[in-house]
Amino acid sequence: MTKQQPEEILKLPTFGRRKVASRVCVVDGKPHVRKFLCETLEEIGFITRECADVAALDAVLDEPLGVDLIVVGSANGEHAATVVEALAAKEFGGKVLLFGPRNSSSVGAVRQLGTQRRLDMLPPLATPFDSTSLHESVASLARKEAQREPVIDPTEALDAGWLELWYRPKFNARTLQLCGAEALIRVRHPTWGLVPPAYFMPDRDDPCLSVLSNFIVNRAIEDWHYFTTQHHAVQIAVNLPFDFFSAIRIGS
Repeated sequence: MTKQQPEEILKLPTFGRRKVASRVCVVDGKPHVRKFLCETLEEIGFITRECADVAALDAVLDEPLGVDLIVVGSANGEHAATVVEALAAKEFGGKVLLFGPRNSSSVGAVRQLGTQRRLDMLPPLATPFDSTSLHESVASLARKEAQREPVIDPTEALDAGWLELWYRPKFNARTLQLCGAEALIRVRHPTWGLVPPAYFMPDRDDPCLSVLSNFIVNRAIEDWHYFTTQHHAVQIAVNLPFDFFSAIRIGS
């Protein structure tokens, strides 16, 4: 398997791989907003896609497995209205969730437009919001299949190349400059999609824990070299069991 660069690791799962969970597309012009929403929705159990404009959305709507939910940023009322009109033209049968400032007239107008176009409009999500608020807004859309617990064997995940390190950025509180990152291990399973550690981390006495720890350390070192040579030096933090440090065997 070709090793992904750290930036490529943050790409979202390919649409069309599975029909285990509901499928959602986030439409917003701001990349950081799309990224936050997609990562949070994946943690909830959705399969995600993102689009910056209507042209890209058209292609997503034409994909065979379809979309169950469209999440649209409505701070720009004209942009959101264009998305709603495009969904109506496609006779979109899923649900639509708008997010924008609380009591915003543009949010209300776009929602009314969607209702007039016979789209299934969910109650708007007021900004600023957190992952809990987002979860509450879309929890009813999660399919029963998405609530089943995945069964992941860590050794199989390592051998199959399903393990990834995701990086949560750290910022200096005074300067607001990027100063480091925390490495988070994830499994990208061909059936279950993105799986958090709770479903594949072995017990403390399991030999697999040492194998996973070695993977984390080696991959973090490789990624640190990449960040340093391609961008600038950053401090990378990793989460490892205390026992691992008594017998480090990097590269074993």
